[in-house]
Amino acid sequence: MKFALTLPSLRQLTLPAWPRMPAFSWLPRGALSSWLVAFNVAVIVALAAMTALSLWSHRATETDRARDVVENLAQNIAVEVGAELRNTDNALATIALRYRSARQSPEQLAMVARLMEEQRGLLPQVAALRITDVNGTVTTGLMPDERPFNVGDRDYFAQARNTDAMVISEPLNSRAQNHWCIILARRLIDHDGNFAGIVYGVVTAKHFVERFSGVALGPSGAVSLRSDGMNLVARYSASEPSSTKGFGQKSLSEQALRSLEQNRERGVYITPTALDKVERITAYRKVPAYQMTLFTGMSSDYFLAGWRTQVVQQSALAALVALAIAAASALLHRTHRRERRAKDSLQQLAREQDAMLQNDLIGMVRIRDSHAVWTNLALERMFGFGAGEMIGKPARELFLSPQDHARVRDVSQATMRPGSRFHTQIRMRRLDGAEFWVDLHGTVLNESESMWMLVDIDGLKRSEEQAQHLALRDVLTGLPNRRLFEEKVGDAINGARRSGRGFAVCYLDLDGFKAINDQHGHEAGDEVLTEVAQRLQDLVRGNDVVARLGGDEFAILLSGVTRPEDVEQTLQRCLFSIQRRITLDSGEKVSVGASIGAVVGGGGDNCRDLLHAADEAMYAVKRTGKGQIQIAGHVHSEWAVAA
Repeated sequence: MKFALTLPSLRQLTLPAWPRMPAFSWLPRGALSSWLVAFNVAVIVALAAMTALSLWSHRATETDRARDVVENLAQNIAVEVGAELRNTDNALATIALRYRSARQSPEQLAMVARLMEEQRGLLPQVAALRITDVNGTVTTGLMPDERPFNVGDRDYFAQARNTDAMVISEPLNSRAQNHWCIILARRLIDHDGNFAGIVYGVVTAKHFVERFSGVALGPSGAVSLRSDGMNLVARYSASEPSSTKGFGQKSLSEQALRSLEQNRERGVYITPTALDKVERITAYRKVPAYQMTLFTGMSSDYFLAGWRTQVVQQSALAALVALAIAAASALLHRTHRRERRAKDSLQQLAREQDAMLQNDLIGMVRIRDSHAVWTNLALERMFGFGAGEMIGKPARELFLSPQDHARVRDVSQATMRPGSRFHTQIRMRRLDGAEFWVDLHGTVLNESESMWMLVDIDGLKRSEEQAQHLALRDVLTGLPNRRLFEEKVGDAINGARRSGRGFAVCYLDLDGFKAINDQHGHEAGDEVLTEVAQRLQDLVRGNDVVARLGGDEFAILLSGVTRPEDVEQTLQRCLFSIQRRITLDSGEKVSVGASIGAVVGGGGDNCRDLLHAADEAMYAVKRTGKGQIQIAGHVHSEWAVAA
């Protein structure tokens, strides 16, 4: 069978005439009934199988799409939570360092109080910042109406006393404020090297709930944060926005526990949630650098709503088709028994079959000796031809190229045998030149004939491409997100190994952005982020990459650079451009600055180390005054930092 065809119009097709009933007179009594029953059973089984396969495929597609959404959200929110914990950790470390460097005196107490007030202003996520003495009695950071109290019996006090690292407590109910919270604590060592107490920050569950409430996961979606012991720190559910049910408890389903046992860092599972019994697809990610885990869940009712509608529609359609076939068979049986009504009954059956073949969804063509002997109207409409206009048109003109046509022809010839099928998905061309995706099925009928069915799946393909785009792009700015940026850095490393040319990874955090959000609102903040994204794109070259990592953090990948001086020149232009005033839609003018950290990489570097080095360089700028640029050398050697 060859696919290079000339397609005649339907008017040229002569359908075989139905035999008159005497043609069945040779059959034994009851044989026709048995044949019709067997035929109907076979058709119903085939129809049910095709419907089930189609629904299963669509459900798998919807589930994969929901999986991508919850995984992407879990990753982004975990990074944001990690950033908040890192900021608090840096503040506590600063206080502990200054405390140790000063001798015990009234001046030291005043210095500590000033430092506490300064750091408290930099930590909006912290509800209280306090210092205890060696016995655990709170001495600094009390609210105006609070009396001194003791935390020496708390587990985090003993843990902080025995380690230099920051301690994150299990969720607990605050004695002072009577609300759920976690404690971030570091020990204090005095000038003589003795334990002097702890400094700790209180982060309320309410803070995390308010942050999670902005995540769009549908009417029953949920976002939760759990401690190292998997106790619930905070949870927001769109169906129960104010609930504190399960806070402080390890309430996890068996499926969640099994998934965590297999992989503590990340995973996805589908199961009813232990707290509210709502079935969700849930993704979890470990918060970078800290022993906490972020969970995001989307309810099955939400992401499978479209699929359930298709279940009803396709089941109804399959039932109607089965009923139509059964009715046609019953009509044929009646004509066999009633010869006097044979002619009218057969004509009715022919009309019903014609209605089925002349559908608006599936294009059909019957091939005999490399030429079409019949087509339906759906095929002509699919390719934009009028009735009969496909006559004399070779099939290769419907393909994007002669090579595509030859490939389909050769593969189908090698694959198709009598009774077998050929299936592929390929882009074809309409009469107006537009390209579109087609699902192509072919079946061999005999040595010289085959039947082909074509379905327009262009809309489905575009939906898949859009879903892929959303998974790799920031919704607000259209820039690559963290996942795509990391892939680009990996590509740059591979390219450097081949060419020997270097590149630079740059992290950028906006200064003053929170003040704009607080004063002008989140819409104004979105305008600032969009404008900064556009300015950065305008400044870099076509082979460079600008990405938004989340919040007010951006990243830039500069290709083909090896000298820190070249990187600094480009980043200076970016910094000057960002500092130019921005006019909001309301007419008000605002301005932001930026702290930029960068690292020069090469073919011998590791992607994770490069990203970490750029992040550390950026936070070094934040700690030393903001509004500056810091560039580090190759990460596999000692860092050479340039201002």
